[in-house]
Amino acid sequence: MNYKKYQKSRNATWELLIDLKIRELPIKITDLCRSIGISVKSQVLTDEQDGYSTIVNGEPIIVINSLKRDNTARMRFTVAHELGHIMLGHVGVYELVNREPSPSDNEIEQQANIFASRLLAPACVLWGCDVHSVEEIMQLCDISHQAAQFRYNRMKVLYERNKFLISLLERKVYQQFKPFMLKYLLNKQF
Repeated sequence: MNYKKYQKSRNATWELLIDLKIRELPIKITDLCRSIGISVKSQVLTDEQDGYSTIVNGEPIIVINSLKRDNTARMRFTVAHELGHIMLGHVGVYELVNREPSPSDNEIEQQANIFASRLLAPACVLWGCDVHSVEEIMQLCDISHQAAQFRYNRMKVLYERNKFLISLLERKVYQQFKPFMLKYLLNKQF
């Protein structure tokens, strides 16, 4: 994926976190959607389908598979992924598929996966919480093992490059989450 599209997905998550004044993890993704006027509904879908997003009477809607509601961590990622499609303007324009992130996903799915992972597990917050494992990401962000692995792989690269707080938007997110990160680090010591 080209860097401009990656940057658009990433920046959209930072702007959303800043605009909605979100200050702690895990992100309450369904509440977030509702606060910006996006309904989240549950219905029976095929086994292969985790969810989808659509526009009905001019209103965006996210539908999640009620057969998979027992896996809340995965459903949280699904809602964030579908929110990404809505926020990035994909709905009604592209054929969309929702499943766990994969490096072989097409560019549109990669953009929605980047949006979802950066929204649910912002790198600067993980860094500020001194997170260094898949398990910590799963627990802190309430996401599935596969989604946490996807995020952890990127975090390793960021740690190696020491690439944090480069963007003004990222610095704003970091400042907004600072009380949460300090509390998390204090609890982590004991």
